[in-house]
Amino acid sequence: MKVNEGTLERALHLMAQVLAVLERHGVTVEISGQGCTTALINGEHVSFGIEEPIRRVVTQKPQVPNPTDRWDYDKIVTHEPGGKLALVIHSSTSGQYIQRARWADAKVQRIENHIPDFVAGLMRTAIALRRQEEDRKKREAEEHKRAQERAQLRKDIQEEEGKLEQFNKWVDLWERAERLRRFISAYAEKTRSWSAEEQPHYKAWIEWATKQADRIDPFVSEKPASVLDRKHELTSW
Repeated sequence: MKVNEGTLERALHLMAQVLAVLERHGVTVEISGQGCTTALINGEHVSFGIEEPIRRVVTQKPQVPNPTDRWDYDKIVTHEPGGKLALVIHSSTSGQYIQRARWADAKVQRIENHIPDFVAGLMRTAIALRRQEEDRKKREAEEHKRAQERAQLRKDIQEEEGKLEQFNKWVDLWERAERLRRFISAYAEKTRSWSAEEQPHYKAWIEWATKQADRIDPFVSEKPASVLDRKHELTSW
């Protein structure tokens, strides 16, 4: 309860009336670890209490002996207990589940007359909290499902892009290997009629060039060895 000494006795009596009505409805009331009064309704904890609204008081203090207009006054604002009480439901509801959360003294009626309506409000709030929580869990489950679907889609796209990249690389290497072989074939044809003394040199080059074509051909599983395979050794020296 948030009340001052002047309204404490009435607030205690009011709380006793609320607790009695809740007890008749089989509702358990407990004090939480944070010191809040909580009603356990159908498995939902609904926090409530009694408050005394603070009243804003504005007074005018003259700045001069004979003030003539409002500029001759200082405005002094103070906050004082209002002397009225309000039954308040602290548990928050929002959106489509929002419920009335405050019953306060009015000029005609005091909140003692609204205790049944307040207790009914606690019941409605418990239902709203349960539905609100169910809706939250449902949204979380849907978002989790969408996140998993996005992650799977991202993975599938990456795999597909990787396969496509590899495919294009194979095509490029195969076409390059085929061009090399066509050139090697043309070279062999041309050099066949050239100097007999240079034939061993031509044949050695053809053998070397054929290995280079085989090294880049994706259809050749056993690649010919090359000194280029040892290039990485230079970095360790």
